[in-house]
Amino acid sequence: MGNAAVFFILLLAVPAPAKKRPLNYRLRPKADAVERSTAPARPEPVTLMSGRWKPEVRAALETLIAQKGRGAPGYDVKSPPVAVLPWSDASVSGDPAELVFLRLVTEARFRFDDAFWEIVPIAYGRQQTRAAYEQFIAVSSVVWTSEPTYHRYRKGMLSSYLELCRGVGRKECRSYLARLWSGWREDDARGYSKAVLDGEKNSSATTELVFGEPGDPAPLKARRGLRLIPEMRDLAAKLRAAGFDVWVIDDLPQFMLEVSAADYRIDPTRAYGVRASTEGARLGAGVLKPVPTRGGKTEVVQSSLGRPADLVIGRDSADFDLLSYGDGLRFVFDRDRDLVKKAGERGWLVQPSFAR
Repeated sequence: MGNAAVFFILLLAVPAPAKKRPLNYRLRPKADAVERSTAPARPEPVTLMSGRWKPEVRAALETLIAQKGRGAPGYDVKSPPVAVLPWSDASVSGDPAELVFLRLVTEARFRFDDAFWEIVPIAYGRQQTRAAYEQFIAVSSVVWTSEPTYHRYRKGMLSSYLELCRGVGRKECRSYLARLWSGWREDDARGYSKAVLDGEKNSSATTELVFGEPGDPAPLKARRGLRLIPEMRDLAAKLRAAGFDVWVIDDLPQFMLEVSAADYRIDPTRAYGVRASTEGARLGAGVLKPVPTRGGKTEVVQSSLGRPADLVIGRDSADFDLLSYGDGLRFVFDRDRDLVKKAGERGWLVQPSFAR
């Protein structure tokens, strides 16, 4: 065999040099992965629990979520669609602010000092209520219920709130409920509120009569019990899952709204209630603007989002201004006749209320 032939055989036996890989080859995605990451997602159909929804309201909500939610054309994670829900007697059955207020009154847990009593309007019984308080508070709480002055104090405090609502308006009386926490540390107020509301969720929905004295011919009525509403809890969950920015805006004290809305996994930064002023580490006797009722709700949306919400649900006439801001899906519960009438004029949907 000639030298040339031997060389040719040896050359065939040498393996071909491997193709040089780029230094960052492990970081490069496969071709099919690139296609998957850039291909537009398809909107998935959304089905709300059937529950007590009117068919047309349920269909409108499912269509909105499918057309605006994650996977829909134009969805932008940096500017997601927005939903704004009311809370008391809308997303839940009952009023957390009034329930906690009733417990504060019953247990005499306010920070009673001269500054506190200045908050109670003199026109709505401050002097009589304070005089009653100063008499029964000197004895053991075990015997309070046998003290006539305890019952006068209790009815006087509840009456001060109800008379403010009737005489001045919802904005003022709901601010009053927040101002009465003056002197509390916010963490303590949050913990107390949670304990009260957890207890109310386990109690029956009843009406308590509050007598100022034996044989009182005009007792006050106080609702008891708090119920989560499955349809609203499911709606909040489906909205969140679809990438909506879900807000709850209502006129409860801020810390209390955060605690209550946590039952529906609403982020605390998306709960906007009545915000009290502060004095050092403690809550103060003032409230900050805007107060989230009537036009104040719209101010919250404008300042926090800078644009109208895609979905707004209305509970009563205090929500009319926010419902009128923007052209997204709007529906109202049928608790308020005036709002239902306006809804008919505006073409908004009407849903029978889930709350008692």
